Amino acid sequence: MKSLPVPLDDELDAALEAVSAEQGRGKADLVVDIVRRYIETDRLRRTLEDPALVALYQRLAPEDQALAEEGLTEYQQMLAAADQLMPPGPCG
Repeated sequence: MKSLPVPLDDELDAALEAVSAEQGRGKADLVVDIVRRYIETDRLRRTLEDPALVALYQRLAPEDQALAEEGLTEYQQMLAAADQLMPPGPCG
């Protein structure tokens, strides 16, 4: 396992200390978790920006929208049918 000295100004160190105490975790564990999440997020962002993936999404987007609209229409029809089966409530 590697270690890395990380200089923190007093304000950042105090904030890290507060979060560490609040969560009951060591500061080093928090920093490792933060770095790991950053790297995972960066990888995902790069993947989503892949030109091939963008082109695929652009080709599929109209079909996805049509399917969503079809599903919404079916859902609205189901709600209307359910409303017809329900007896009137105390207000209606």
